[in-house]
Amino acid sequence: MYKTDIMAFGAHPDDIECAASGVLIHTIKQGGKVVLVDLTKGEMGSHGTVEQRAMEAERAATILGVKAREQLNLQDGKIINNLSNRERVIELIREHRPKVVLANAFTDRHPDHREAARLVSDACFLSGLKMNQTKYDGRPQRHWRPTAVYHYIQDYFVQPGFVVDISKHFAIKMKAIKAYQSQFVTASDNNPNGIIALLKQIEATNQIFGRAINVRYAEGFVSERYVGVSDIALLV
Repeated sequence: MYKTDIMAFGAHPDDIECAASGVLIHTIKQGGKVVLVDLTKGEMGSHGTVEQRAMEAERAATILGVKAREQLNLQDGKIINNLSNRERVIELIREHRPKVVLANAFTDRHPDHREAARLVSDACFLSGLKMNQTKYDGRPQRHWRPTAVYHYIQDYFVQPGFVVDISKHFAIKMKAIKAYQSQFVTASDNNPNGIIALLKQIEATNQIFGRAINVRYAEGFVSERYVGVSDIALLV
């Protein structure tokens, strides 16, 4: 039996909030349990210190109302889909036993996003095998495979496999994003392609995805397999 409804992974603090927090807010408001995992501390970022970003991440988690936020402390700018990193992700998956996992985009500007997408996807599969079922401290773990892995859409525009209405939660989503003040409020970057412009891009992308299903805002996701439903009438 799963313990967590959604486990969302991000290469850097704020990845999840920018791309998928509307869905997480909806899940939490429906009584679901959500766990966030930041793979790195974002230490290579152009704005803010590691300490600032850690505090901002906790503030954003509080705004969202998530169950827990984990930090894997991989190297920012050097995420690698290797055995050691997969085993660390597997441990968290087996500990929290999520029904659904969300991860970075396979196609995106930042190489960490692309590598994190494959790292999490591979770990989700391997987590379901009867292999290495002990933690580093020797405690036993049972194998566990999530029902589905979905990849949220980030900097590059990607044709979504499906979109989810977040219209009622968009204001809270933006509040959670702006909790990262060093990135979106005080950052001295007015370049048209800079990080400040990302706020407008997020809203515009969510509007584009929403318009396709006749709602104001929606988030888009890509799946590596077919997405199934039990009732076609529930599709919009």
